[in-house]
Amino acid sequence: MTIKDVENKLGITKANIRYYENEGLISPKRNDTNNYREYSEQDIEQLERIKVLRVLGVPISDIRELKDGKLNLDAVMENRLKLLHEEEQNLEAVRRVCENLRQCHLPFDSVSESILEEDEASWGEQLAKVLKEDITKEILTPKQFNKNLALMLSYGYCICAVVSFLLGDWIYSSADGIYFPEKLMDSPGMMEKVFPFASTMGTFFFLPVILCIICYAGMYFTKNTTILMVIFHINAINLAPLLIAAYTFARGFIFLWKKDTSISGQHFGLFWLMTAAYVIILFLLSRTWKHFFTKARYVIAAALGYTAVMTLIGGTLSGMWIAFFIGFFLFTMYIGLNWFHAYHDANNNNRYFAVTEGLRIMNIFGAAFDMRGKTSPTWVQR
Repeated sequence: MTIKDVENKLGITKANIRYYENEGLISPKRNDTNNYREYSEQDIEQLERIKVLRVLGVPISDIRELKDGKLNLDAVMENRLKLLHEEEQNLEAVRRVCENLRQCHLPFDSVSESILEEDEASWGEQLAKVLKEDITKEILTPKQFNKNLALMLSYGYCICAVVSFLLGDWIYSSADGIYFPEKLMDSPGMMEKVFPFASTMGTFFFLPVILCIICYAGMYFTKNTTILMVIFHINAINLAPLLIAAYTFARGFIFLWKKDTSISGQHFGLFWLMTAAYVIILFLLSRTWKHFFTKARYVIAAALGYTAVMTLIGGTLSGMWIAFFIGFFLFTMYIGLNWFHAYHDANNNNRYFAVTEGLRIMNIFGAAFDMRGKTSPTWVQR
């Protein structure tokens, strides 16, 4: 059974189903042909149990321990009844204050903390709960989602541009081990001598790749907003040397060229600024044409059009036609299609979804995986 079938049968959204999978509550198998998830009857029964327990207010952590056999249902229900008793007491206090306000016919201007009862601890807990709900449970509209994602991506690519302008020349000039010297071309066992160069290029190619993996692992397993934003900035800073290393490696490995001394950090910085501009263009298209992200072909057409224009401009100014074409084609398609898929999952999702999608797209490894449900950011751009 596909995830769409499960969604229709149980009335649980795809986002929730994937969240429960990420939390280890269900483990659907993958189809060997298309790698899609296939949900068995056992998965359906487990989701039904999860749905009932969540309706009763049982937390995910307790459901996980029930599944693992660390708790029994009696203990979980006892804990839940204790919490319900505390909630009833809090609700009774709220009811008394509401009745007093109604009986006194007070105007809105006279509402103040003095009307609350003296149990400050109880009201403090209620206030903390309400404030947390106001922050984490706000549902974003598709327009709000696009705005948040555009701000995060354009900001991140501008950071890449700054790093490239400031350090691009040094990074590019330091990556001597990534390209292939001409003398290797004349050697009989050229290919055998090529691959040992990995130790030389490790600092400038493998290190950014490893850092991407570490950042993805960090943003997958943390729920702390501060840590997530730190990881976002690390991702943005790391993308600049990663692109430079990838470009140098591609020239050496694919074309067997010598290092191009005509290119500089300014070229890479300009590329990132153009990428940030592309993000803004996608956002403006989504604002003026509400159906833009409804069809993949619209996004692909925008990517091809922008690639053609930027290749013409960049190639004319620098003469690097192939480099500009490949770079813009890959990045515009990558950003556009990831945004397209995220937009289709954005309905009825709250603010953490927009932030984690921005984090995911900024990381070349995170873009291949689902980040939903792992964090609850405390801010959103309205």
